[in-house]
Amino acid sequence: MKNFVEPSHAYYKHFEASESFRQFKPSSITKTKTMNNKHNIRRNSANELYNVYSVAQDLHDYKEEYQFTEGINDMINFEDCLWLFDLILEEQPHSDSETQIWTLKRVLPHSFTLTCKNKAGQKLAEIKNIEASFYFDDLIVIKKDKLFCLPVEENIY
Repeated sequence: MKNFVEPSHAYYKHFEASESFRQFKPSSITKTKTMNNKHNIRRNSANELYNVYSVAQDLHDYKEEYQFTEGINDMINFEDCLWLFDLILEEQPHSDSETQIWTLKRVLPHSFTLTCKNKAGQKLAEIKNIEASFYFDDLIVIKKDKLFCLPVEENIY
């Protein structure tokens, strides 16, 4: 059996970090990169999270013969956003567009803009300064006749 000797203090001192290494000081380049990235914040989209519905499922009844798909129903239950669909029904544009694309987009921390467009991209309605406590920065909902669905569900129903 070999004789084991404990390493001396001098041995450990060789691996110790200097004081200047322990006190991290970001360079001006790092500060500039951080300041520039502050304006490139990634938007938090509800459609990315609820982009998992790929087969036809049960439809859920809503008022005035309107119905929700499973994706919309889950989003209403988990995100507490039934107020949005009430608002969409109140603001129905007087047009013959059977497919409407409603986009809710955050403009300030608790302020949103809701825009309705048809398939051709023509703006049919817009509501600004909607005060809401909604987690996501944006959401797209499609209204086909009397059915509300997510964009991923549009071609299923």
